Amino acid sequence: MTIASTSVTVRQPRAARRVMQASRAALSALSALSTLAALLALCGAPALAQTTNPHTASQPAASAHAPVHRATAPRAASASGASATTAGADDRPVLPRLIAIATPEDDDIPRFALYAARDIEQLGLQFPAQADNASPDSEVVITMSLRDSATTRMRDFSRQHMNEPMTLVVDGVDMLTATIRSELGGKFQLQMPKEKARLLFQRVLAKAGPTT
Repeated sequence: MTIASTSVTVRQPRAARRVMQASRAALSALSALSTLAALLALCGAPALAQTTNPHTASQPAASAHAPVHRATAPRAASASGASATTAGADDRPVLPRLIAIATPEDDDIPRFALYAARDIEQLGLQFPAQADNASPDSEVVITMSLRDSATTRMRDFSRQHMNEPMTLVVDGVDMLTATIRSELGGKFQLQMPKEKARLLFQRVLAKAGPTT
C-alpha cells in the first residue's frame, strides 16, 4: 500500500506578519542611529551643525583672510612737531653763569687769570633781548669755552671758592667780579656790561698777551 505525502504550508496570521515587519524596521532604524551617533562622535559637534542645518550649509563661508578695515585717527603733525621742538629746547644744557656785581672794597677777592692766546678757545655772544636777568641797554651774555689746561684750573678754583666773590682777569685786565654759585669748568657764561664785553672781544681777537 502506497501512502502519498503532501506538504502543508502553515501561514501566519496577517497581524503577526505586520508585527514582525515592524520589528525588523525598528532594528534597522536603531542600527542606523547607532552608526550615525558613532560618526558624529568622531567628527565633532560642528559636523552636526553643518549636517542638520541646510540653510547654514547653503550660505558661503566667510574667508579667514578677508581684509579688515579699521578707522585710523588722523595724525596731528603740527602738535608732534611742536612737541619735538619743545623737547629739543628742554634738552639744551644749562650753563653756569657769572653775573657781574659791583666791585667790593675788599682787596682780598680771589683773582683768576686767563690769557687770550693760551687759555680761551671760543667766545659766543648772546643777544641782549634773549639774555636772562640782563638789562638790554647795558649788559650782554657771553659764552666762554676754555682749553683743557685752563678748564682744570677753573674747576679747581671754583670748588675752592664756592659762594665767594671772584675777579676774572684776561691778559691783565679785570673783566668782571662775580660770585661763584656753582662749579665752573670748560664752558660757562659771563653776564657783564657792554663796555667790558667789547674789551674782552678785542683782547681775544687780537690774541694779545703772552702765549706761554
